[in-house]
Amino acid sequence: MRLPVPAIEKHPNNMIDASRVLLFISISLMECCSWSFMLVSMISFVLFTDGCIYWIHRILHHRLIYKRFHKIHHVFKIPTPFASHAFHPLDGFLSSLPYHIYPFLFPLNKVLYLALYIFVNIWTLSIHDGYYCLPGPLQGMVNGAAHHTDHHRFFTVNYGQYFTLWDRISGSYHVPSVLKGKGSVDCIHGLMNATGHGSKSKE
Repeated sequence: MRLPVPAIEKHPNNMIDASRVLLFISISLMECCSWSFMLVSMISFVLFTDGCIYWIHRILHHRLIYKRFHKIHHVFKIPTPFASHAFHPLDGFLSSLPYHIYPFLFPLNKVLYLALYIFVNIWTLSIHDGYYCLPGPLQGMVNGAAHHTDHHRFFTVNYGQYFTLWDRISGSYHVPSVLKGKGSVDCIHGLMNATGHGSKSKE
């Protein structure tokens, strides 16, 4: 009796082609879910987690909690991609709770869940990278790097994760400084002047 040869052995260099993996994921999603269901799942996941993270973020800024758990993240006055994952373990646990609670409350395909979690990490990196690339019409709605940079600068504004909705509702929305013609360079000069390192530049 001839035993079946594993697919990976048939592939050149024993490497799995990325396109085949993506095709497999797409077929898996199509077999168990309709495209409309997946679209609704993605939208509701983003809206649900955006609202939850906003309030968790505000709680982490409470004076009784901030210094012990969240301040380590705000050591980075000018956020960097490294800062996106530089936080206290409890801070990270609380901030990730909405992503893990959602599948217990609403139906969500497991492959789509993993894809969304990858998206979450990429988004978190993007709002800390200082690259202000949002098109004009979206700048007031989407919480991008410009918004989050001001959050690191001023602490009490722009708590949102994806959108500015909850900041606007709760009165914590702040128009990004970069949109007013001021940006990270101004913040660096301000920090240097505050520490006395900028005095020579004025002479």
